[in-house]
Amino acid sequence: MNMFSVLKVSGLIVIVAASTLAGNYFSYMLRCRLASLKKINYMIDEIIMMIRFRSPTVYEIAESLAKSERFSCFGFLNSVSTAGDEPFQQSWCRAVSEDVPQGLTSGDAELLSDIGRKLGTSDSESQINTLRLQQTELLSAISAAETDCTKKAKLYRSMGALAGAFISIMLI
Repeated sequence: MNMFSVLKVSGLIVIVAASTLAGNYFSYMLRCRLASLKKINYMIDEIIMMIRFRSPTVYEIAESLAKSERFSCFGFLNSVSTAGDEPFQQSWCRAVSEDVPQGLTSGDAELLSDIGRKLGTSDSESQINTLRLQQTELLSAISAAETDCTKKAKLYRSMGALAGAFISIMLI
């Protein structure tokens, strides 16, 4: 086998590997989105429990969530809990926009921002009711993400490998 053939085979292997990895990446991002949405749902439950039983300030809520190991994947909480002069709602939205949890779409990030916008703006019962409404909207996003994950994750992995194989065959 001459040097040109070795380079050609090596290039084809790289093409197949790269497209397979790309398919796996998109599949992984679907699973990350689903996991992040479920954690946001748990976070809303946690916030509701805090409001109902402890009546903390919004900064205490953010600080408590940031310290929780369960929500360590939400780096934006650290930015919110240490905010200074900025109003809480602006701080929350800024932190979310700067550090969007992995896999979330812009619509998901907007939903997460809405949670922070509504915290601390009314009495406890109204906040809880508002969070329950947010949770309803979130549950529909979770359902859509589960459907996407079921239908598209395997497809992305397969299409990545098949696209690499197709390109390789075309180059031969």
